[in-house]
Amino acid sequence: MRKKVILITGANGEMGRGLIADLYRNGTSSIIAMDLQTLDASISNKVMEPIIGNVLDKSLMEQINGEYEISAIYHLAALLSTRAEFSPQSAHDVNVGGTLNLLTLAVEQGRSQGKAIPFFFPSSIAVYGLPDLETKKTAGAITEAQFCTPETMYGCNKIYAELLGAYFEKNYQRLAAQNLSGFVDFRSIRFPGIISAMTIPTGGTSDFAPEMLHSAAKGENYNCFVRDDTQIPFMTMPDAIDAISHLMRANKENLTQSVYNIRAFAPTATELREKTLSFFPDAIIGTEISEKRQAIVDSWPADCDDSSAKTDWNWNPKHDFEKAFNTYLIPNITAIYNV
Repeated sequence: MRKKVILITGANGEMGRGLIADLYRNGTSSIIAMDLQTLDASISNKVMEPIIGNVLDKSLMEQINGEYEISAIYHLAALLSTRAEFSPQSAHDVNVGGTLNLLTLAVEQGRSQGKAIPFFFPSSIAVYGLPDLETKKTAGAITEAQFCTPETMYGCNKIYAELLGAYFEKNYQRLAAQNLSGFVDFRSIRFPGIISAMTIPTGGTSDFAPEMLHSAAKGENYNCFVRDDTQIPFMTMPDAIDAISHLMRANKENLTQSVYNIRAFAPTATELREKTLSFFPDAIIGTEISEKRQAIVDSWPADCDDSSAKTDWNWNPKHDFEKAFNTYLIPNITAIYNV
């Protein structure tokens, strides 16, 4: 008998750790957690089995397929946007090739179990590519179908993986004698920038927001790498974890699409600076624009329309801009840095 489990890749990332903690709190401990490194101590006791390995390892995928009966897959492993620009080939290998391997595993699991395997994939606002600042200003909050012409390798990887997910769910090997579609239940969220109180993320082009806040709390000078008027949507990490859980619990019949925008607030860099200074008035926050990173952020929307997520699976963030700082970010950050 194969062991019944949930599979999570990229388990050591903060999203992975938060998701494992959330599942554990809700009574799920039959988790196999996959990562390139040994599992963080905060989650190692919350999983059935850790797997140190690479999502590109097809023999490992075959081993997992033979040993486990997987009820859901959360594929979080990825190379993030900044690293992807420096290493586009590696980014393609991991972000596309790895996703292809996990989707293939899902199909094999679905066929053996005779049902669709829920598959969560974290996408990004990097899939969008607005042509210029004037368009960005006039477009407002954009829908999932608008401006899907990414300008970065990461964005290309993400939108291709979204399309792969839809293909595996609806049209997989459609010319085969046997119908092989319907064995994957693909669900994806296009995340905005994510701000965490617990860690400073690395490799993300939207990291100017958490970097600014954490530097101020530590008493370190910080130069923001985007213009003061730069605007993109954000949310807190706890809301991101909550959104994954809500989407994966939603009835399939209620979902009108496989990919959803979500957001919580969309401040400018100036508003982020002013809010940070209201809590850390002695902080020194300057500006040192990185033209290349600025161009990437300028191609992303000022805000996203998340009405489909609200309608289909009752998406509702707990933290707006004020609550994000007052009830989550500042209490936790001041405790971490003892300020």
